[in-house]
Amino acid sequence: MEDLISYGGGINSTALAILLIKQGWSGSIVFADTGCEWPDTYCFMDYFESAWLAPRGHRIERIRQKHKAGGKSLIEYCESALVIPLAAMRWCTAEWKVEALRRYAPDARMLLGISAEEAHRQKGRPCPLVDAGIDRQGCIEIIQAEGLTIPHKSSCYICPFQQDAQWRELWQRHPDLFDRAMQLEEAVQGKRTSHKKCTIDPDGEIYLRQRKLRYESQLPLLDDAAMEELLAYKPCVCGL
Repeated sequence: MEDLISYGGGINSTALAILLIKQGWSGSIVFADTGCEWPDTYCFMDYFESAWLAPRGHRIERIRQKHKAGGKSLIEYCESALVIPLAAMRWCTAEWKVEALRRYAPDARMLLGISAEEAHRQKGRPCPLVDAGIDRQGCIEIIQAEGLTIPHKSSCYICPFQQDAQWRELWQRHPDLFDRAMQLEEAVQGKRTSHKKCTIDPDGEIYLRQRKLRYESQLPLLDDAAMEELLAYKPCVCGL
């Protein structure tokens, strides 16, 4: 059975790839691409592949969900079907990540970049970082020891599990993507006949347009130090 690293482009999965390759591991590194990851993630993946993986004979295999969406990105599918990612159902993760990997390598053993402080997410799955007792800070140190920059937290930019600080960063650094997410949310809300809110926010309490108005009222934009404090790492609760 082939070992396959489920690569997400973030800190944990990058540290996992470095750790295993330095131990002599040989297998596939596969990124299930939703087509709407943060631009920073795509940029880091190209950098990591060319600067570190390629000289060691490895590459990142990028795959896309084709069964349901016909090759569309996640946001293109959402725009055409007038749906949004929902925290309660997690259909986007299941179909664009889990199912895409299963279709690509149905018999492979998936190695996940779950760190030691998130061991509760392991659920019997192979997680070498947990087994080695490597936490988030340990992952950062593994990456820094190779002279590499630290990647941005990986996620889709329409992920309902994003913290307010991440939405603010998206609005501040990638306003075109924030507006696209906002327009999707409003299009989905516009087709509803009930008065129940339909928002990307998992609590259904705030619309992206409301966030945008609040951010604009808090100008000037945050400097790098303030943004770093807001973006202090919090484990994702998506289950992967």
